[in-house]
Amino acid sequence: MKIAVSIIFSLILAGCASTSSVQFSPSQDYAISVRSNLFDAVRIDNNDITLFNNGKALGFIRVEPIPSDAPSTSEFINTLKSASESESVETQTLELYPGFTGFSAAVRNYQTGYLINEENPSSILIFSFPEGTFEDVAKTISSGI
Repeated sequence: MKIAVSIIFSLILAGCASTSSVQFSPSQDYAISVRSNLFDAVRIDNNDITLFNNGKALGFIRVEPIPSDAPSTSEFINTLKSASESESVETQTLELYPGFTGFSAAVRNYQTGYLINEENPSSILIFSFPEGTFEDVAKTISSGI
């Protein structure tokens, strides 16, 4: 009886174990977390972080400067959204946290987010992950560290 209770208790504890996340901060304006069990390698280039799982690209996190001749942040993001929309591409507004504005576009089982930190609208965060993972990653976005 004691052995059975010990085994059940061990299984309950193992089920409660959580997967840790790794936080990436590609600039001072953005931070984003990804569960560590989703990837096993990372490639970091100038403004691009690519995550891999079993040698295949899982997704990316990128920061790009907003062109200095952009009329306003809202016009820039609306122009990007309009350019992304088509019969085969569905876009939706991203309303994650106050202080961030943007949208996402779904193409071939991947979702790509375009997000601007309104406190410092000099750059845009672009991140892309499989549709099943995108929402979990998007919820973790915050100001950079």
